[in-house]
Amino acid sequence: MTNHWNDIANSDVIMIIGSNAAENHPVSFKYVQKALDKGAKLCVVDPRYTRTASKASFVSGSQLYSKLRSGTDIAFMLGMMRYAVASGRVNWQYLRDCTNAPYLINSGFETCRVASSVPVTLSPTPITGTFSGLVDDPRRHKKYKYDKTTWAYQFAGPGQPAVDSAYWGAPNSGLVSLSGSPNANSVWAKFLEQISSYTVNMVSDITGADPAAINAVYDAYTSTYLDHKSACIMYAMGSTQHTYGSQNVRSYAMMQLLLGNAGVAGGGINALRGESNVQGSTDMCLLWHILPGYLAVTNTSPGKGTRAAYKDGYSTGKSGLDSTPGDPVSLSWWKFGGKYLDSLLQAWWPIETGVTQDQAYHFLPKADKDMWYTHE
Repeated sequence: MTNHWNDIANSDVIMIIGSNAAENHPVSFKYVQKALDKGAKLCVVDPRYTRTASKASFVSGSQLYSKLRSGTDIAFMLGMMRYAVASGRVNWQYLRDCTNAPYLINSGFETCRVASSVPVTLSPTPITGTFSGLVDDPRRHKKYKYDKTTWAYQFAGPGQPAVDSAYWGAPNSGLVSLSGSPNANSVWAKFLEQISSYTVNMVSDITGADPAAINAVYDAYTSTYLDHKSACIMYAMGSTQHTYGSQNVRSYAMMQLLLGNAGVAGGGINALRGESNVQGSTDMCLLWHILPGYLAVTNTSPGKGTRAAYKDGYSTGKSGLDSTPGDPVSLSWWKFGGKYLDSLLQAWWPIETGVTQDQAYHFLPKADKDMWYTHE
């Protein structure tokens, strides 16, 4: 949730996807109505024509509602990103100053548009539709696992990713240059490669949506790339309760960054809660692979077999910038996972009980390192 519900009233365009907010989150929809009363447009993307869809705006006699097959949200969003780029509806200054678009990635990184060169037993031939680093994963019900070695940035110095300055212009130099072609190893070039095939017709084939409806929603929503316009995305469990629910939400965030709609009034992506178990499943440790505090579950691997080994696993953090040891700028929240573990053990087995922290760690159940206990 990046903005307060009150702020929805400041949006010029609102897209509701994976949510029937008019019925299930009426307080949030109160502010949608305030925005509509001021001339905003409402786009609704949903497999069903709901009460929320009935409130979608009309443009040139057509309603800004698009159906889609359940589970095809990412294709719909990548198509919108391609539409925005092809139409020149990109907030270039925002991309350069507020995103990682100009950064350079390891030259070995490959997007899903390139056949994976990693030999796998999942298929006798190179697999398309996967990123570089695909390896076998023996865990049950888990199809893919990646070696993310090639997913890191190139660095110009400690904690400072290298920048494609020839295309984007040097940092803090004023306007973006956008001259020539982007460096093939830049985040921006990889992004363009990834979205390249998602034409409106392909999106229609994948989602089942009518091309005219797709175009209408795309046109309305991407119009907010201008600095004086803003749009927000409202989503709920229709987006998140999928095997790739996290990636669904990530695609919404990417869309907002492309248009410069994050960190502005009337922008952002807004998660509509309501069912306690949405947050409780993770916060209250109801999922098998998470300890309280979002710590990784302990298992029988050498990296987690003892308390010291488990804590060492958090010593370098989990973000891309943490690949530069000793640089305080690159420390992530996960850097302190070892301390969080000790706090947890202390809460469960206080010192007064006479149990040492190493003993307490031994008491924690250990998952089999080669098993995935969630059915997908």
